[in-house]
Amino acid sequence: MKSLMVVLLVAVILTNNLTNLSAFAGDIKQSNTTNVDIKLFTYKPKALEVQVGTTVVWTNGDAIEHSVTNGTPDKPGDAFDSGFFTKGQSYSFTFDETGEYPYFCKRHNSMMGTVKVVVNRTSQ
Repeated sequence: MKSLMVVLLVAVILTNNLTNLSAFAGDIKQSNTTNVDIKLFTYKPKALEVQVGTTVVWTNGDAIEHSVTNGTPDKPGDAFDSGFFTKGQSYSFTFDETGEYPYFCKRHNSMMGTVKVVVNRTSQ
């Protein structure tokens, strides 16, 4: 009888710890990263759809400076701006709010892209 009580007590303790562990794991944000290459005066891919909390990393593969600037050439935004960066360098930005974020290169206005940020479907 005493050994049955010990087994039951251990089972209760383990169950409680697993419940606490799963609650803790639910609080951890998954880290998502998406890459964009800059090659031949083009953002590749040009359009992205990512979840809230995703970090986008742009890497310059051209032998000339580029930027990643929120907005359009006619109407720059203020959400993000990499400044100019050269071949082999990267710039990253984490998108914490839903919406559509157009961007362009300040030096080469024909270079444009878009990041669409959507609600994380697993958190609903």
